[in-house]
Amino acid sequence: MKNNNDAAKQENKKALPRFILVVVCSLVLGGILGIALVSLSLENFQAALDAAALFFTNHVAAWLLIALPVIEFAVCLPIYFSAKKRLAAWDGEDEAVSGEVEGKLSMCMWITGLCTVLAFFLLSALFAGFVGNAGTPRMMPAPMFFGGLAGFLVDLLAPVVLQQKLVDLTKRLYPEKQGSVYDTKFQKKWYGSCDEAERILIGQCAFQAYRAMTTACMALWVVFALGGMFFSWGFLPAAAVCIVWGVGQSAYAYACLKLGKPSSPSVY
Repeated sequence: MKNNNDAAKQENKKALPRFILVVVCSLVLGGILGIALVSLSLENFQAALDAAALFFTNHVAAWLLIALPVIEFAVCLPIYFSAKKRLAAWDGEDEAVSGEVEGKLSMCMWITGLCTVLAFFLLSALFAGFVGNAGTPRMMPAPMFFGGLAGFLVDLLAPVVLQQKLVDLTKRLYPEKQGSVYDTKFQKKWYGSCDEAERILIGQCAFQAYRAMTTACMALWVVFALGGMFFSWGFLPAAAVCIVWGVGQSAYAYACLKLGKPSSPSVY
């Protein structure tokens, strides 16, 4: 026990100077940024932000919603057909080919996921621009608003169609996989059909995602906290980030407690 305590003290002693350096540098950087914001003409900066937001919501968001599924199909379909062609010529033995196919499918899954997030962001911008400027000369034309809504509906369907094709092709590569993207329990069934090595990989990827989420939430909190101090952003953006941050922390802690019990081998 004493050796363990000594080892912990040594590790803390080794890591402490770097931790102090990071804290000091963060404080200095925050002070410089605060002084710069105070010394700048914040009113002009806020006016520039408002003008950029107005232009984006009124003239860009709707067109991006309409163009997004076209771009998504244009990027993903060539990758999908390339993977399908490689799989059709696969002899079932060469692991390099199966790895290449799996990589192409994962890339398409990544793209469809990002497009879904982008679609929801653009929809919020569309609503903000239409409702915020309703009854004013800056009001968004109704055809553009409803065109954007129609584009959003297509944006929701496009990833589902693409992911269904990707999942079906993955099942051809790994016949033991189970689940349909149209099933509300798809993730549970898919995870249940994964072997131990795949579950370990999923856990490692989830941990990397958790770390990235924590870092992103901290950075966004700094931005929104400063925006609430120096601009008219209020505290709601920072509160929303903290809610996401807290949910991520709680979900991670709950999973650790759940999986730590011998009687609960899975959180699903």
